[in-house]
Amino acid sequence: MKTKLLMCAAIGAAMTFGAGVANARCMTKAAVATSTSADSARWFAMETMVQNVSWGLWPGFLANGQVEGYRVVNKRYRCRPDGGMVTCHGRATFCAK
Repeated sequence: MKTKLLMCAAIGAAMTFGAGVANARCMTKAAVATSTSADSARWFAMETMVQNVSWGLWPGFLANGQVEGYRVVNKRYRCRPDGGMVTCHGRATFCAK
C-alpha cells in the first residue's frame, strides 16, 4: 500500500513539475476593449494583454506594435456592435523567445 501511495505521489509530482516547466515559457492572456471600430478595439485589447504580460513591454508596443522578446500566437478576437461602438473580446498566447 505504501509503495502504491509513493508511486502515485511521485507521478503526480512529476506531472505537476513537468507541466510547470512546459508552460513556463508561454502564457495566455485575455482582454475586452470597446472603441469606435473593430480594428481599434482589437488594438486596445492587445495593448491590455501586453500590459498584463509586463508593463515593461508596453512602451515598445506603443512605439512599433511589437512585443519584444515574445512570440504572440493564437490571437483570437470576437467583436460585436455595442450601442454605436464595437466591443472585442481578445485572447492571445505570449511565448518567451
